[in-house]
Amino acid sequence: MFHSLKPKNKKALLFRVCSFITILLSGLLLSLFQYNSELDLIPVLTSIKNHPESQRTPETFAEDRSEDASKAELIYHDLDSFSFRYTKSTKKEKSFSGFYFPLEDIEIDFSNYDIIEIGINTNLARRIPINLSVQNKKETHQYIRQFIEIRKGQTLYNLPLNTFFTPSSWYNTNKVSQAEIPQQDLSLVEAISFESCQLLQAGIEDKFTINHLYLKKDLSLLYFMIILTTFILIVVYKFIFDNPLKFTPQVVHVPIQQTQFEKTEKLGYKIIAFLGEHYSNPDFTLSNLTKEFRKNTNEISKIIREETKLTFPKYLNYLRIEEAKRILISGNYKTVSEIGYIVGFNSPSNFIRVFKSQVGTSPKKFADDQMGNKEKEE
Repeated sequence: MFHSLKPKNKKALLFRVCSFITILLSGLLLSLFQYNSELDLIPVLTSIKNHPESQRTPETFAEDRSEDASKAELIYHDLDSFSFRYTKSTKKEKSFSGFYFPLEDIEIDFSNYDIIEIGINTNLARRIPINLSVQNKKETHQYIRQFIEIRKGQTLYNLPLNTFFTPSSWYNTNKVSQAEIPQQDLSLVEAISFESCQLLQAGIEDKFTINHLYLKKDLSLLYFMIILTTFILIVVYKFIFDNPLKFTPQVVHVPIQQTQFEKTEKLGYKIIAFLGEHYSNPDFTLSNLTKEFRKNTNEISKIIREETKLTFPKYLNYLRIEEAKRILISGNYKTVSEIGYIVGFNSPSNFIRVFKSQVGTSPKKFADDQMGNKEKEE
């Protein structure tokens, strides 16, 4: 019986096409999510200064409005950055200053995002509060805050919105408990503000510049899921179109009867059948096949390779060695050299060399091993 290795060109092509389309769609999906995942706040905030008088505009603030209060100045640099220059008062017990941007007339839903990404350059500041004013259905507005902890050499900071908190001082000042205040609604943020460094001593002038301020969605989990899904789909395609665990039948030869292939017109089968009948001819070459099937040597070689995954010389030697192994196992021979001539080799040395190359041992050693195995079984 003979089992040929079926060509998998179509399945390999389908695997590559499906994998390519999946990767392409994943890339497009990631790009789409990335495009809609962030909002540049600086152009929005700096444009608020041009609001009409009937609407609030950005302002600075301090601990009070007296002449001894901390000094504060908000400086705009076109539409791409702004700076805050301040000096904390030496005459106030708890001195501070800051600036805010009102957002009640701006449609920004913070609840659609997960992170505030801030690019900041500082002179002396090391701990800068950032506040969000949120509506809580009380008489006074609540604010939640987080701190930009300045590190040497770092200018970009990510602050997750779910880590913002309301200071206990706010609850004490407004004489309310946390239980009385509902969960902050980030869809109703009415102002964003920055304050002077809490760690800087009073009387020292300082300045920091914000040149990058983005609201961003955290897409890390989404990226992971898309990449994982893409990988799983490619693995599934691999198993569907080119299963690596599927048993690939080896080329096995026992003398073939031409009648096995008479019912098919496939040229490849006819060529393999012809080889199965004439491999023992020591003078057999590609020219025998070209004459028989009226094809040139390149076409014949290509067909043999598609059917067997081997070149013509290797497949011819494969058939001969497989038959030699069958004879050696049967024990129906006188000498090893005789077997070489029977299966089509024109010299014992050539037979032994090819046998070692294909089987990994000499014909005699192979025969002895087979005999030893039989004795163990008995």
